[in-house]
Amino acid sequence: MEMQEKTVDDRMFSDAESRRDEWNRLEPFFNEIMSSNDENIIIVSHGDLLSVFYTMFLGLSVETINAGEIFGLAGGVSHMFENEKGKRFIKRISDMSYIK
Repeated sequence: MEMQEKTVDDRMFSDAESRRDEWNRLEPFFNEIMSSNDENIIIVSHGDLLSVFYTMFLGLSVETINAGEIFGLAGGVSHMFENEKGKRFIKRISDMSYIK
């Protein structure tokens, strides 16, 4: 690691993405799936990008990640949904109970 990440604009390595870069790359995909009529969508990702996804899903700004974040575990299963009124819920985050 070349530097500590303090803000969403910091890069831990010179050739790495910042959290804002991740946000910008993820946003078109996020908008596409949120406008989809599919009832169930499965997303597979690494934990860092899931943190950005959770923030987007809750309708928060990228700068929110400067203060705190929801981290996704490798292999963890999360359950998120939007109700008929457009309110978004995260019912389960990084559930590993299926591993015994």
